[in-house]
Order: sequence, then structure tokens, then C-alpha cells
Amino acid sequence: MDFKELTYVLALARHQSVTKAAQELYLTQPALTRFLQRLETSVGQPLFTRSGNRLIPTYAGEKYIERAQEILLLKKQLDAEMQDIVQVHRGQLRIGLSIFRSFSLLPNVLPEFTRKYPHVKLLVEENDPAFLEEALCRGELDLAFFSLPTRRKEIVTETIRTEELVLLLPPQDPLASQAQRRPGSHYPWLDLGWVKERPFILQKKDQRTRQITDRLFHDYAFTPNVILEIQNIDVSMALTAAGYGCSFTRDIHAVELQAYQPAPQCFSVGRQRTLTQYAAAYRKGAYLPDYARDFIELVRKQLNTSRPSSSTI
Repeated sequence: MDFKELTYVLALARHQSVTKAAQELYLTQPALTRFLQRLETSVGQPLFTRSGNRLIPTYAGEKYIERAQEILLLKKQLDAEMQDIVQVHRGQLRIGLSIFRSFSLLPNVLPEFTRKYPHVKLLVEENDPAFLEEALCRGELDLAFFSLPTRRKEIVTETIRTEELVLLLPPQDPLASQAQRRPGSHYPWLDLGWVKERPFILQKKDQRTRQITDRLFHDYAFTPNVILEIQNIDVSMALTAAGYGCSFTRDIHAVELQAYQPAPQCFSVGRQRTLTQYAAAYRKGAYLPDYARDFIELVRKQLNTSRPSSSTI
């Protein structure tokens, strides 16, 4: 089987452009055009139609692309299994995670992984969880890391760490004096209803953190006063430290608050505590080589070594 042929078609589908696909494949545009013409003649029907400068898959093209993805994924799994058998540990590992997590995880995980597996090439995709899920299903990623839940049944997840979503108040906010200590909680607990008049800095609506906070607000039956929506949690924490408004973060990042002097104050919220699961995800039925399993364990070790800082009231 000519796997190169499948790779060329997937590149055309991904870029929807002969020019961009040719650049990725290190081919000339005329050579890739001739390849597509020969292939379409061979299968007896067009695989793409043109809409302006875009290539749009036909029905036959969609089926070709779907099967090509499956075949190349099986080929990759076969190669990985063969390498594991002879303990060569050569290959490629494609991982996906959010930009925020990549900043805190990769500097600690990648050096150790590369020392152990110097012949495994790492490719990193930084994007939102919805994109990473789709990339896993298409076979474009081997592993992804994000907060649950997942939307796709084709994905298997392994919980790496249970995390708490915590409320941040500006330094010296007088409401902190009303917080309560509760058994089993690392942070003092604050009734979310008490801050309904406060200004909030929240994440964008497509981010998991925002989706969780929106459910919290719904449970407490109030609409927050959102003065800013921003993607970067680091920025929202810094703004809270500057007294601009309240925000939320995961307890895994609470240790970073000590960089701000004075630091924001952390509180548990929700009827009990607001817990989420951070997980490793991969495609159902996919073969994970030893080095992929080790990468998961390195991430687990890094996340569970981190300890949240205590908050005072």
C-alpha cells in the first residue's frame, strides 16, 4: 500500500489548498496537482471540488479521507508495537494541551522525558480542549491533557489529578473575615452568594473554567458583574492581585500567587467544594507505546508533586 498517497490526500484536506499542502509536503505545486489528477483518474471520480481558492472534499473524498486516517493510524500503531517488541524506543509522540498548562508542565516534563527517550521526537499542539478532542479522534494526536468531561465517545480518559476550583479575592478584601474553616478543605470556605455584587474577571465562554463557574453562578441564582473576559488565567490572577476584581483559578496554580505581593486570597466555593478532574486522553483502541505511557506518568508525577499554598483569613 502506498502510504504516501494517503498522506498527500490528508494534507490537501487539512489545508484545503494545493499550495499550502505542497509546502508542508516539500513538493512543488505542479507535482501535487498532477498527483491529485492521477489519483482521481484512478478512482474514477473527483475527490475535491474547488470553491474559490479552497479545496472542498466531495462525498467520495470524505470517505477517502476517513479511511486514510484510519489506515495511517493503524500503521502508526503497528510500527509502535514492533518498536516496543525490540525495545528500540524510536518514534514520534504527538501531544496536545492548553497554552496555560504547557507553560507550567512542559519545562518540568520534557527534559526528563527526552533524557529517557532521546530517539522519540515530540510534537506539541497547544489549543483548547474541544480542538484537542477532535484532533485525537482524527488521529492527529496521540495524547492530550485537559479537564473533564469529554464530549466524544471515541476517547478514553485517565484521571491524573483531582483539582479544586477556587475563588480569588483581592488582597485585604474585608469579606475574607467572614470565611469559615471546614473539615477536609485546604482553603477557607466562602459563600459565593456573598460576592454577587463584586466585579468579576472571567475566562472566555468556550473555556472549561468558565463553564464550571457559570454552573456555580446558576446554582446560586445570580448573574455576575463581569467587567472583563480574558483567556489567560495568569492575567486574571494578576488583575485580582491588583484589586481589579474577583477571579477563579485551579488550586494547582495557587502556588503561583506568592509571586504577587500582596497576594490574592483563595477560598473554596460551592455547596461543598468545586472539584474537577484533569486527565490524560487518547483514542479508544489506540496502542500506546511504552514511552507514551511514561509521558503520562511524568505528567502525573509533576502535577501531584505540586502542592497548593495555604490561605489565611
